[in-house]
Amino acid sequence: QAGACLADDMGLGKTLQALAIIVNRAKSGPTLVLAPTSVCLNWESEVVKFAPTLRIINFSGKDRKQKIKTATSFDIVICSYGLLQTEIETLKKIQFSTIVADEAQAIKNPQAKRTQAAMQLNGNFKIITTGTPIENHLGELWSLFNFINPGLLGTLEQFNAQFTGNIEKGDEVVADQLRTLLKPFILRR
Repeated sequence: QAGACLADDMGLGKTLQALAIIVNRAKSGPTLVLAPTSVCLNWESEVVKFAPTLRIINFSGKDRKQKIKTATSFDIVICSYGLLQTEIETLKKIQFSTIVADEAQAIKNPQAKRTQAAMQLNGNFKIITTGTPIENHLGELWSLFNFINPGLLGTLEQFNAQFTGNIEKGDEVVADQLRTLLKPFILRR
């Protein structure tokens, strides 16, 4: 049940790869997809096109709390990151079979309320999709991997002590250790 990172560049099919996993796991319970608002409609059209066995629950509108109460196997709940933050009390009560954080750089800052909300979600298997697992510093990578595999990289303080400082000083041995540790969890073409 270790989580995964689909780290391909834009346009190489991360959504389709994630849908294949979702369909394979659909009988185990509902799926939650987190995405930027601008990408949520794309998820809906991709589900209709490539995964018609899934029932879409668009987690928006005034009746969103009612819609999600009945989520079960073969349901895919599509939620924006904005609503994740405001509706975390509702979402964290549900045990999802699969959680996908699309454009996961949205949860790269461990201090952000959005990231803290994402960390409260309950899922048996988590996937992040991002073309940019690191944009500014290694702490972003820690945050993303803490979402999919909590504890793998220790606490942020442990990660910084073991990896960040040494890698920033140019220690290639430590950089290779981090690459080796993360490689089994990253799919990149």
